[in-house]
This record gives sequence, structure tokens and C-alpha cells, in this order.
Amino acid sequence: METGSIKIINEEGKTPSVEAELVSNNLWINKYEIAKLFNCFPQKVEANLRSIFKSRLLWEEDCTYNHRHTYKGVERQCIYYNMDVLIFLSYRIGTFETRIFREFINDSFRQHLKKKDKPKNYKIIWIAPPCYN
Repeated sequence: METGSIKIINEEGKTPSVEAELVSNNLWINKYEIAKLFNCFPQKVEANLRSIFKSRLLWEEDCTYNHRHTYKGVERQCIYYNMDVLIFLSYRIGTFETRIFREFINDSFRQHLKKKDKPKNYKIIWIAPPCYN
């Protein structure tokens, strides 16, 4: 399964940026990767996920993928979440990284609407405006 990748680069003295590699216009990421991306605890991600799914803001079966694999003879399962979940979580978790991510999503959406040819696999790099320095 190709999952894609995303990272928020926030080095001191430099402008924050987001790099995302999408596969078929989507991204799949587990809760531990989300916690690392948004600089919060996995329990916070899990609690917000439960709330989002319980209130039916998103349907769990529409935005999750259960990946089963065998490691050293033991069958394991990992749940991956798509970009929709990341967007919803970014509005529920209040860290600097989620603020950067929200602005990245808004800016990417504006750029996407301006493009005429939209390839299936592409890499997006977003540099934050000067107000973040």
C-alpha cells in the first residue's frame, strides 16, 4: 500500500514549510504519525478521532483503512487515516503545527483551483508567509 508522506518543517530562524507527497490525490497516515506531525500526544489524537466519529462529522468506514500484516509470525493490524481526518483534526488540536497545516491546506486548495491540468501524483511544497518569522 502506498501511503504518501507529509512533514512540517519548522527550523528556528527559517520560515515554516509543509512538504506533502500525495498518492492518487490522497494520503494515508496512522495516529502515531499524526501525533508526531501535529506535535501532540497520540492520546489527544485518539480522543479527537473518537469525538469526530461519534458525532458523525466523518464516517469512520469512509476515511480509514485497516492494514493487516504479519510480523515475525504474528498477525498485526494498523489503522490508517486519510487526508479528511487530518484536516478535521487540524481544526480540533491547537498547536503551532496545526496552524501551519491549516494554512497549507487553504493555500493548496486555492492553487489547485487555479490549475487547469491536475496530475494524479504530485508533490506540494508550501512556504509560510513572512509573518511566521
